[in-house]
Amino acid sequence: MIPFDYAKIDKDDEDEGNDFPFDDDDDDDDLDDDVPDEEEDDDDEEKDDDGEETEDLEELEEIESKLERGEEVAISALETKIIAKSETIYACPRCKKIFFNKKWVRDTITDLYTIHTQLAYCQKCIGKTFENFIGSIEIYDKNLKERKEQFVEIARQLERSIEDAPPFENIINITEKTGILFIFTNTTRMAQEIGKLYRQEFGGGIQYQWFEKNQYLRIKWYDEVDNKAYFKERLRALKDRRFGMFSFEDED
Repeated sequence: MIPFDYAKIDKDDEDEGNDFPFDDDDDDDDLDDDVPDEEEDDDDEEKDDDGEETEDLEELEEIESKLERGEEVAISALETKIIAKSETIYACPRCKKIFFNKKWVRDTITDLYTIHTQLAYCQKCIGKTFENFIGSIEIYDKNLKERKEQFVEIARQLERSIEDAPPFENIINITEKTGILFIFTNTTRMAQEIGKLYRQEFGGGIQYQWFEKNQYLRIKWYDEVDNKAYFKERLRALKDRRFGMFSFEDED
């Protein structure tokens, strides 16, 4: 395996953008604005053995129950504390529910707080149409026939080993069309990690294209950066059928 420096790859990807047949979308990353915890009197705080504040479990259960029933939830110190500790809230782009406290529930939260959200299809919406994916990796490799199983195994190993993954963060589908290998994922994070591993293992060139305020990601990996002509007609035929395109993309 080729020694790999992730920091260098990110810099390389920016520098080599002009070498690819398509232009990158340069939307700025969304900022994470954490909501500060409510100030509390130190003398009244209950702490556990590790010195962390003890949460009011009854109030937490009441919040979860209301969310499941689709009821409005009043703002409280406990709710603020829970949201502030959440690094990411996932939202389904189809039904608009959010993944909160390990469940998909009606969104009564994200309009109240400035929090970091990412997209992922919930279990009920995933697979409703062939366009339902958040990240995609396109493999343009003239030697795909010999290396296809390697590409697939690397992706599956990453899927099994990624840390802190929610149950829906997975590979939706892996398929080959007209000599191009497509890998569709339910989060942008998984797509990024798979792309990094391909660059580490096989070298080549890689391109990142972000869409819709960085909520969707398409990655293109090339065994050679100058093989545009070789895959041009094959890719055009797929786009005519809208294969591999996000649901919001124009047909042209």
